[in-house]
Amino acid sequence: MNKAVEIWQDNALTVARYEMTETEKNILYMVVANIKKDDSPTKKYQVSVKEMAEVTGSKGLMLEAYKQATRKLLTRVFETTLPDGDLLQATFISSARYKKGTGIIEIGLSDEVRPFYVHLHSKYTKVQLAAAISLNSTYAKRIYELLCMFKNMKDKIFRRNLADLKTMLSIIDTKTGKDTYPDWTKFQKNVLDVASKEINGHTDVTFTYKPVYGDRPGRGRKPVVEVEFEVFYQVKPEPAPLSNLHERLVKQFRLRPDQADEVLATHSAETINRQLYDIQTKANDGKVKNLGSYTAKVFGLATTGKEK
Repeated sequence: MNKAVEIWQDNALTVARYEMTETEKNILYMVVANIKKDDSPTKKYQVSVKEMAEVTGSKGLMLEAYKQATRKLLTRVFETTLPDGDLLQATFISSARYKKGTGIIEIGLSDEVRPFYVHLHSKYTKVQLAAAISLNSTYAKRIYELLCMFKNMKDKIFRRNLADLKTMLSIIDTKTGKDTYPDWTKFQKNVLDVASKEINGHTDVTFTYKPVYGDRPGRGRKPVVEVEFEVFYQVKPEPAPLSNLHERLVKQFRLRPDQADEVLATHSAETINRQLYDIQTKANDGKVKNLGSYTAKVFGLATTGKEK
């Protein structure tokens, strides 16, 4: 698969509320990658099980698993508010046909969802297919899409109401109001930190986040009401990932340029990304007082007290 392939969708679909497994989402990604603006409204899209396995690294996944995924995908309902204020509830696909002896799944898109991929105006999200499909966590896939809304904007810092974010990720059930992760620490660990580990260093974007606290009368811990994200976009993720790492080490982790040079010369990109993830996690928890000095220490650099 060409890693430069991009998929496009309306922002209303990016922030829509729905639940989906990793396999279901990957099938949908493969469909969307083949959509063209002048396609007939009745056109069916072919997904190769063999190509899916190669792209996702899930070569052990049996055909029955895909059948279960498409069966479930047929029942998945997304819910979003349209520009005119109307609330739309619709399904993603209308049919899935398995071509006997070919390993091909023929997918039909629902009439309601097709415009979100075809009739794009000023507000849309552009996602790299290879990056999106490589993410293992469904939460990471949805958060990656959300980040991609802002990667080409001048202001790459944005906030999301915590309850709205959880609802978008189907962590809060809109029917019952049940919250899978009512405790901020568990939400941070099981959702945001997992997404950070998968997205940062492995896609065309990296991000940081921090909780925004609300008011609470009396004593006690203030509740987290919003999450603030900052997106760092790597315009050309290939073939120069080291230049992006150098920029992150200097701008995001406060090393001097010469220190960043030394880190790149003595450590692999994989090791650097893993260490940066651990450093950022500790920083988010408030355990790091001086980010530059701490980062230098982690990588075994000599410090002069001039780190930013």
